Amino acid sequence: MIAIVTKKSVRTTQPKLFSITFNLQVTDGAVVIDKDFSCHYRPGDDVSEKVGKVKEDMQNAINDYKLEKELFDKPALDIAVTSIQGGLSL
Repeated sequence: MIAIVTKKSVRTTQPKLFSITFNLQVTDGAVVIDKDFSCHYRPGDDVSEKVGKVKEDMQNAINDYKLEKELFDKPALDIAVTSIQGGLSL
């Protein structure tokens, strides 16, 4: 897997309040995550706290994908598909 984080935008939402948006793109043979993550920032805010929250949210998205992939790759899911398909009347 490869993760690429880019700056997407900075927008003023109120006087002296900004919304900063980053994009996370993760590839695992193909693009599997392409999602924006935002945080609010006021001049003087603790930047490391904002960065930590964005990193946490991005990591949660990656962890969710990994769990989804693990479930998708389980043989039991293939057996379920075969069972469903075999049980259909055409």
